[in-house]
Amino acid sequence: MTNRNRVRLSQLSLGLAIALAAAPAFAQNTTSAVGGRIVGSDSQPVAGAQVTIVHAPSGTVSNATTGVDGRYSARGLRVGGPYTITIVKDGVSETREGVYLQLAETTAVDATLGEDTTTLAAVEVTGTAVLSEVFSAESMGATTSINREQIDAYASINRNLQDYARLDPRLSQTDKERGEISLGGQNSRFNSITIDGVNTSDTFGLEANNLPTAKQPISIDTIESVQVNVSNYDVTQTGYTGANINAVTKSGTNEFKGSVSYVYRDDNFAGDRLNTTTGDFFDSPAFEETTMGFTFGGPLIKDRLFFFAAYEEFSSSRNAPEFGPIGSQFTNVNITQPQIDRAIALAQSRYGMDVGTPAFPEGNELTVNDALIKLDWNITDSQRFSLRYNKTEQSEPIYYGFGIRNLSLSSHWTTQEKLFESVVGQLFSDWTENFSTELKVARRDYDSVFNNNSRLPSIAIQFNNPAAPGLPTGISTLLFGTERSRQFNQLNTETTSAYLAGNLFVGDHELKFGFDYDDNSIFNAFLQDTNGNYTFSCLETITCVNSFESGRPFTYASQQPRAGLSLVDGAAQWSNQNVGLFVQDTWSVNYNLTLMGGLRLDTPNIDESPRYNAAANAAAIAGVGPFGRQTGGFGFDNSVTIDGKDLLQPRFGFNYTFDSERPTQLRGGFGLFQGAAANVWLSNPYSNTGLATQIFACGGSSPACTAPIFSANPDGQPQPIGTQPAANVDLIDPNLEQPAIWKANLAFEHELPFWGLVASAELLLTKTETGIYYEHLNLGEATRIGPDGRELYWDANGLNPARWNANGSGTSVRSRARSNLAFGNVLIAKPSDKGTGEMLTLALSKPMVNDWSWTLAYTYADATDVSPLTSSTSNSQWNGRMIFNPNEEVEATSNYLVKDRFTGALQWRKFFFGGYKTEIGMFYEGRKGKPYSWTYINDFNGDGISGNDLMYIPNPGQVTFRDNNGNGTADEAAAFWAIINANPELRGNVGGVVARNNSYNPWINSFDVRISQDLPGFFEGNKTVISLDILNIGNLINKDWGQIDEIGFPSNRSFVNYAGVDPVTGNYVYNVGNVERAVNRQRSGESSWAAQFTIRYEF
Repeated sequence: MTNRNRVRLSQLSLGLAIALAAAPAFAQNTTSAVGGRIVGSDSQPVAGAQVTIVHAPSGTVSNATTGVDGRYSARGLRVGGPYTITIVKDGVSETREGVYLQLAETTAVDATLGEDTTTLAAVEVTGTAVLSEVFSAESMGATTSINREQIDAYASINRNLQDYARLDPRLSQTDKERGEISLGGQNSRFNSITIDGVNTSDTFGLEANNLPTAKQPISIDTIESVQVNVSNYDVTQTGYTGANINAVTKSGTNEFKGSVSYVYRDDNFAGDRLNTTTGDFFDSPAFEETTMGFTFGGPLIKDRLFFFAAYEEFSSSRNAPEFGPIGSQFTNVNITQPQIDRAIALAQSRYGMDVGTPAFPEGNELTVNDALIKLDWNITDSQRFSLRYNKTEQSEPIYYGFGIRNLSLSSHWTTQEKLFESVVGQLFSDWTENFSTELKVARRDYDSVFNNNSRLPSIAIQFNNPAAPGLPTGISTLLFGTERSRQFNQLNTETTSAYLAGNLFVGDHELKFGFDYDDNSIFNAFLQDTNGNYTFSCLETITCVNSFESGRPFTYASQQPRAGLSLVDGAAQWSNQNVGLFVQDTWSVNYNLTLMGGLRLDTPNIDESPRYNAAANAAAIAGVGPFGRQTGGFGFDNSVTIDGKDLLQPRFGFNYTFDSERPTQLRGGFGLFQGAAANVWLSNPYSNTGLATQIFACGGSSPACTAPIFSANPDGQPQPIGTQPAANVDLIDPNLEQPAIWKANLAFEHELPFWGLVASAELLLTKTETGIYYEHLNLGEATRIGPDGRELYWDANGLNPARWNANGSGTSVRSRARSNLAFGNVLIAKPSDKGTGEMLTLALSKPMVNDWSWTLAYTYADATDVSPLTSSTSNSQWNGRMIFNPNEEVEATSNYLVKDRFTGALQWRKFFFGGYKTEIGMFYEGRKGKPYSWTYINDFNGDGISGNDLMYIPNPGQVTFRDNNGNGTADEAAAFWAIINANPELRGNVGGVVARNNSYNPWINSFDVRISQDLPGFFEGNKTVISLDILNIGNLINKDWGQIDEIGFPSNRSFVNYAGVDPVTGNYVYNVGNVERAVNRQRSGESSWAAQFTIRYEF
């Protein structure tokens, strides 16, 4: 008999039984599908019924025939609708109108023929999270669908996919300023974004928003539908271990349609800023943002050939930083305006350098221009072709050098120019009624160059002013000259991809098989310090020896080409390919149970290897004596790549429908997913072979700088007398593979007996198969084990309290005392299988019925990893991790974790004025703040890195205190214990070391609203849509609401300086300062309310 739960509508025994549910069935796909089961009045399968599916707007026709089991399926269909579906058998026919299909999902349309039927009212598959993910035989993993109606309904000032992906309760926007999103505490670089089947992610891995440009390279106005894949077990899913955001663009139809839009906001549409130092509010700095665009599409040949085109221009001017000197209206950095003025004057008078000013220039704008053209061709009723091209040009001013301890001048800033182009062609073919294929070929090119404001060395001047209340203790830094990482930096990538898959229906089985291919060609010139990089301990000689005035730096480094070579020889030029093979069987066991199983094999291929460095591969020779330097090499081959590291990925999913009064299902699955390491991580060994360039350095871990060597000439940087040129080398462990993760989910959904509410509970578990972390091979042996058991790398002076100043700086101290002087930084990327995650999501949803819908959800998450991988360079990856010992492989709470998250989404619409719609969309997010670690202010263990050593909280009597005059006082001890006792995360760790990320920033609440109103147009069939977006509307009501206060990057908080080891007791010596405060996040106005006005004319 007909199972009412299978068709998903209670007591549906009408002639045409429609199950308006959809499920993930494809990879990062661009199409939809429809399928179902046709039975007769006796509930027996009807074989040979003809099913005709017509896309009404374009006249596109697809045909299918039911098999012996009564099932039919049609794939490769356009997203959206409406569709008309007609079923005919022996003169009996049924027609269904108003069917809407969702991206990468199969909509089930079942029918009973041969009965007297009642025509069903049109029901649209709206693509909300409720309808798209539940009550479908093919729903197994965790996904969320977002259709055009939802894109139009919910607010998005950034006008990007990330703002809509947060509708999935498992995804968090962990950094609104950077556009960073995370699934369950995973690194945002492990997500992928695909548009029209083209990987639109920042595959090189430089951008936190995971896009190659500051704004989405394809306008949100061109997007038809979006799918968020969290744990989709289809074997064509590839290239991510986090989440995939998959979108498809609009297409032309048989009607000429278009729109013209204008979007505007400025400082009058933004709330007041907060000075974290004083607690006072001040007016939002002046800025202006505008977006102008149009779309237009229609038929070139009716029912056969269609076009769609779009163009958009965006500009944004922002003329104020988040931080400023003491006494400014901005959050204060512990540097005075007279000190800044003196540095500018000294640079000009002493060295003839124009280092700029701290004032932001007028007229500096971020500009982005997008263009898109798309053609759709219905070759025949069984073949369809699509071709899409887009181009994005961006110019973005970047203001480096601002933070809670840093300020910079305009000579340190730059403008980044980007160009992104992509083209994709797709051919969908139905060869028989049981066999179809999809062929896709794509190409994308990306170029990035920097136009720096100066061509100078990078210069840092340190200040140790007394810390005013609310300011962090320790050194603050003024930066000017060309930023060290932009002195020789250019990126070009070219990516070619292909995909071919076939779907074959055999009885109750659907077989999928095929391959995909990617080829990435990369040129990355990223050489730091090619103009020179200097740090001075003070401005003038009267204050210190290592002064800017004297030209004798505290530290210096310059990267210069070796004899006979140029800097270009140090650029990474390489390519990587990946071939994926896949096969899958989806088995409809019976009307209650569907099983899916498959295998995917990924094979990476890398043709070029980094230049082999025999010296680095030589065996290490230990130094003699307690502080003897290591010589020789490190015993690792730097030419190793991930070439040939195959990975076989099994995947399985199931869906079981219960025989119950109301729709109820249990679904789940498990599988192994290989992602893709950011290409910049794999590029580093090509850039840093130690053979193309050499490092000249003094200070820090190198011998001290003993003479005035500063040169303002970027082409004439010194080679300090008595210093040995050093080689920086990056390597990959021979066992390293692409990142991979196991995912498993189990979900239960049930329709409640009132209002069509659906209650759901879902558990998602992850386990790292292959993760990445970094070790530094050139630290040398530890010179001592500290009282807390950690390794110390100081020379004798570094262990001597008499050599340490109150500001946390040492005199003639040397870190990495036993390191090999022939090498500088020698970093190796290593594999780790440590890291887990778990997410529990509880949700209650009301589908869109009677013009309103809502969803409430709560997600609990926990996640651990070995390294947060926050950067692009190997050295920054290594030193950006909060550690006990520098090279430890220890998992701890993830930097990206959002432990508790509540979300609510409401969509309401009403037609007050004829056919003109009034609509309100509201989104709420309440979440726990991100975690952070307690560390020391300065370098504690002598590995050459400040601020990354986890804090040891000794028992009373197990530490020696000293004040700013070098004296041990009871006041210093009292201040230390007062701070410990005021912070439970510290108090609970007395006698031990505080774990990484054991503390959390304050809770965050935010409400975002969009209000839209349709109005008449100038001509019949036209309309005007006026929208107002208000983000963080609570802050509009009360300035104290909606604030985001966080410990700054890299998520560490400090109040203690290391000051040596007591030679008598063997205890550490501590100097206590102010507790570092959380900083209000407001560079992009994310802590303030913000509004945006949009007017769009549709014709």
